[in-house]
Amino acid sequence: MSTNSPPQRSAPIGAFLLFAVACGLYVAMLVNAATPLGGGEAAFGDTIASLFLTFALWIVLALLLVNGGLMGEMPRWSAITAVMLVPLSGVAAFVAIDMCSRHIQWAIAFPATLPPLIAAYAMWARLPRLRALLPSSAISLAAWIMVLVLSIAPLILGAATLDPQG
Repeated sequence: MSTNSPPQRSAPIGAFLLFAVACGLYVAMLVNAATPLGGGEAAFGDTIASLFLTFALWIVLALLLVNGGLMGEMPRWSAITAVMLVPLSGVAAFVAIDMCSRHIQWAIAFPATLPPLIAAYAMWARLPRLRALLPSSAISLAAWIMVLVLSIAPLILGAATLDPQG
C-alpha cells in the first residue's frame, strides 16, 4: 500500500529559535546605537560593541535566510541576491550606526528597518502559510529592492556627511 502524499516538512522550531536570537541581538544593537558615546576609550569600546552586535545579528539573519531557503521555498534568483545584499546591508547598518555616533540621529532608521525586513522575508520563505498568502516573485522582488535601497542610502549619506577637513 503506497501513498503519494507530499513529504511533510518539520515544524519550524529552528527558524523560530533563530528569529528569537535575532530579536535579542536587534534590540541590543539598537540600544547600543541609541545611547550616546562617552569620550576616549569609552567611545572605542562602544564602537567595538556595536561592531560585534551588528556582525552577530547579520550572521543570525544569514542563518535565518539559509533556513528559509533550505527548509522552505525561495526562488533561486532571490537566494543569489541575498548572498550579495545581506553583507552589503550589514555594512550599511554599521555605517548608519556610526552616523548616529556623529549625532546624525535620523540615521538610526537604517539599522532599525533592515533586520526586520530581512527576517520577515526569511520567515516568509520558511512558513508555507505565509507563502500561500503572498506571491513569491512579487514579495522577493519587493523585499530585495527595499534592502538594496536601504543599504545604498546610508553609504551615500554617510560619505556626504564626512567632514572634508578630516
